Amino acid sequence: MDKKRRYQFQVSAQHIDFQKKVSLSSLFHLILKTAGKDADNNGFGLLKLQSDDYTWVLSRFVMDMERFPLENENITIETWIQDVGAMFTTRNFRITNGEDRLIGYVSSSWAVIDMKTRQGVLLDSLASLNAFVWPETIPIGVPTRIANVKGDIANRFEVKYSHIDVNCHASSPFYIQWIADCFSLDFYRRHKLKRFEINFLKEITFGDTGVVYRESKAKNDYLFQLVTSEKGISCRARMQFEDEGSR
Repeated sequence: MDKKRRYQFQVSAQHIDFQKKVSLSSLFHLILKTAGKDADNNGFGLLKLQSDDYTWVLSRFVMDMERFPLENENITIETWIQDVGAMFTTRNFRITNGEDRLIGYVSSSWAVIDMKTRQGVLLDSLASLNAFVWPETIPIGVPTRIANVKGDIANRFEVKYSHIDVNCHASSPFYIQWIADCFSLDFYRRHKLKRFEINFLKEITFGDTGVVYRESKAKNDYLFQLVTSEKGISCRARMQFEDEGSR
């Protein structure tokens, strides 16, 4: 039984930003794709859960990167389940380049919800999940709670058809886009993202409208809060940068 698996990807033109580096939302999407493939291979993937009217939802996520891969670069994402609790399971990721050199780590917290009631489900209902636990931690720790955010409005959004996924809510990479769009191109030329964290609190669904608050916590350290008119605070996030050329 393989408790840890490695998945290969090539960074293509559809994944990159104006600097020809993989964008935050695209790398986030590749990590979610890795989690989905691994869950499918282990017998508790999305389609299997949906046959019982359940689905996976991402609760918390933290990423720490030495650098972001470039266009046409090959990367490997290794993943495993670190632990399983009553309501949440921790899934870790290790990202390496084509020479098998470490470039980043990710830790994520997942829950299962009932698609009819939208309530959480006890994970002991997924008997096979515990069989795949590999209790290996990673240096960046597990994702933690982000406190309430103040600050000013830095972006606005409206949820439309193209934002909606199979769970009938806004797909999580769009949350990342709305947050990342709070900065200018010049800012990204002068800074490189080191660490990203996000807490998903409430579903955002079709027709919802909202704003993104941004608070400068310290130099190169920013907090965000997505607030919709319909549901209130939907998620909180944090981005920590380094000045370009500082490493």
